Amino acid sequence: MSDQATRPARSPANRRKASVDDSEPLGIRERNQRLILGAASQEFAAKGFQAARTEDIAARVGLPKANVYYYFQNKRNLYARVLEALVEPLLQAAALLRAERPPEQALPAYIQARMRVAHEHPHTYKAVLGEMLLGARQLPAPCGERLRQAAQDNLACLRNWMERGLIATADPQHLLLFLWSATQAHSHFGWQASLITGKARPAEADYRAVAESVSRLVLGALAPDDARPRLRPFPI
Repeated sequence: MSDQATRPARSPANRRKASVDDSEPLGIRERNQRLILGAASQEFAAKGFQAARTEDIAARVGLPKANVYYYFQNKRNLYARVLEALVEPLLQAAALLRAERPPEQALPAYIQARMRVAHEHPHTYKAVLGEMLLGARQLPAPCGERLRQAAQDNLACLRNWMERGLIATADPQHLLLFLWSATQAHSHFGWQASLITGKARPAEADYRAVAESVSRLVLGALAPDDARPRLRPFPI
């Protein structure tokens, strides 16, 4: 009798494990995980967490759906990994706002860094923005805490500059929110931006131009109070 005839039938779980063996080379494992994360960011950006399907994610990279579950266990874990992937780049950008740096250097560097994150991670960025609109309920707690602390550090930096007379006095919370919104507008309002620019997707040069324009506007508005004429606000 042949080995095939005596071999017991594999259960679905065993078949799933066999599709990605534990002994596979590390390079293949990392490559597959990277491909799946890239495909997942596109699906989550386009459809959101609820509507995205693991079979569609797997189909984007030509892998069995079982591979997605092998590497990430379930869709929720995969979604968390996609969200986590953007945390470090955002923290690196936030670290550029330091009180010991001149604001005319630190603010443009911060703005450019956030624009670069949006340009280099467009799908992940959009997925994260979508999650933020829902209250960041599925953002892993440690990631949320790191981002919260970075925001508090940035607020302290802005207050320090104001107290030293390096920038005009303003509400630091509103200022930080403005910086966030100005640097994520292309990702958040892509279709609306295309009405103005005529481009379905901005190129690298477009991001640089936006960063330069935002930097110029911010620095102009934040010139120290004694260095520019004050405009009288229109009564609201």
